[in-house]
Amino acid sequence: MCTDGSSANKTDERQTLSGGSEKEIKDYVASIRSRQLLGVDSYKPYPYDKEKLLISAITTGNAETARRYLNEILGFIFFTGSEDLMTLKARAMELTVLISRASLDAGADENEIYSLCPKFINHFISLDNLEDVCRALTSILNRFMELTFNRPDVRNISIISRATAYIAANYMHPITLKDTADHIYISSSYLSRIFRSEMGVRFSEYLTKYRIDKSKLLLTDPELTVSDVASLVGYTDQSYFNKVFKRMNGVSPKKWRLSNGNPPAENQE
Repeated sequence: MCTDGSSANKTDERQTLSGGSEKEIKDYVASIRSRQLLGVDSYKPYPYDKEKLLISAITTGNAETARRYLNEILGFIFFTGSEDLMTLKARAMELTVLISRASLDAGADENEIYSLCPKFINHFISLDNLEDVCRALTSILNRFMELTFNRPDVRNISIISRATAYIAANYMHPITLKDTADHIYISSSYLSRIFRSEMGVRFSEYLTKYRIDKSKLLLTDPELTVSDVASLVGYTDQSYFNKVFKRMNGVSPKKWRLSNGNPPAENQE
């Protein structure tokens, strides 16, 4: 009886092991391959960091770098699921959408992108091998980059629009040029150069003016002290805020408030 029981247990174990779906087993094998390729410490289920770098390359017009990061992403997919054509197609469709959005953000014509994207995605369905899927995705990247990089004036406007929107949403925090550049996936030096060429001022000058303009609005509220106002527009040091305000307006925040007929709050300076 013991032998029969042991045999039954082994049968149950085999059934449990084989009871997992084919996809679960493939996922398990894929995870092992990935760890072998990347190492345990650097293992990631999917290289989302490469996607961000791909977006940055598209946005800044660096075609060669964009292709390199796309190839790295495709290489990762091959090593972690090369036997699954449908998985690769699904990922390729996602990357197509990602690339199209980056192209739109970089200034590509909206109508052209929206008309091409569905065609490219539908094309994947007809492909029957991994190599064709990868070639198609590379062609898509090249086409979208052509639509983007041939319109530098529009691309620059798009970058400035996103940068100024970030400032408008975060001026009350101690943001920097790097923070803004990182948010829109471009380099600090590139953003600085574009900002000066398109806006005619340095990033820091624009941010300072934006904050001071907002402070003037807040100074019309008699319930707020000058210290409150300074803090609300991103200055942790009131004396520095006073200095910047006076340099730009010729008078201190307190005098500016008084000259506009608004009674100051108590203990404001």
